[in-house]
This record gives sequence, C-alpha cells and structure tokens, in this order.
Amino acid sequence: MAQLAKTVATLVLLAAMAQALPFSLSAVASAEAEALAKEGQAIRAVPRISIDELKVLMEQKAVVVLDVREPGSFAKGRIPGAINIDYTEILAKGAQFAGEQRTIVAYCACANEMTAARAAVDLAAKGLPGAKALKGGWDEWVARGEPIEK
Repeated sequence: MAQLAKTVATLVLLAAMAQALPFSLSAVASAEAEALAKEGQAIRAVPRISIDELKVLMEQKAVVVLDVREPGSFAKGRIPGAINIDYTEILAKGAQFAGEQRTIVAYCACANEMTAARAAVDLAAKGLPGAKALKGGWDEWVARGEPIEK
C-alpha cells in the first residue's frame, strides 16, 4: 500500500511538472516526427546506380567506391578498390573527400540501400552533394558473381 501511495504521488508530481513546462511535449514530438520524415525523404531521394553503371565508372577510374559496412564485413570481402568508412563515421570522416571530382558511390548490405543512402545524405551535409547508392548493394554484387577483393 505504501508503494502504491508513492507511485501515485510520483505520477501527480510528474503531471504537475509537465504542466509547468514552457512548451508542449506533443509539439516536441511533432517536431521530431517532422524532422524524421524529412530525413526519410532525403534518404529515399538519393540516386541509385546499377552495378553495370558502377562497373563502367570503375573501368574509367571515374568513381570512389565507398563501403559503409562495418570493418569486419569489409575485411571478409569487398568490391575491388573500395574504401571502408563505417556508416557511423561518415560525418566525422567525410571531409577527406572534399574536392573529389569523381562520382562517389556508397554501398552496404541492407534492404533498399538505406545505409548507403544515409551515407550519401551525410556526405551532402558535409558539403559533398551528389553521392549515389549502389542498387542492390553488396548482396547483389555477390549474387551476380562479380569480383571480390579480400
């Protein structure tokens, strides 16, 4: 019974504190939902490039291939010539591509190239617009029997 009284008192106190806040929690949640929706739109808007298109760019040496998988996966196999930057480090390390004239193509091993597209959005936030995501990513590359570097 004493525990129930404590719980009720805590809930009453929290309700009073929420009413005293200078902003509405629903407004904060709404703003956060709006920001997430915009981020989702930006990720979906990232251009995708096919494996065949990537291979042409690779032959022309006109591409930087960016593997955004975690380092352990990269070590087990990668698209030849790919550079590994874990997707969680794109914002911190993206500046190394400043002034890059070649097309940047990111790839991952996830559904709908979401991590690669997220990396492209993050690169754009660092002033490097135009990065693309590899359609089908690592899984499609392997399924097609394309060359793998280890």
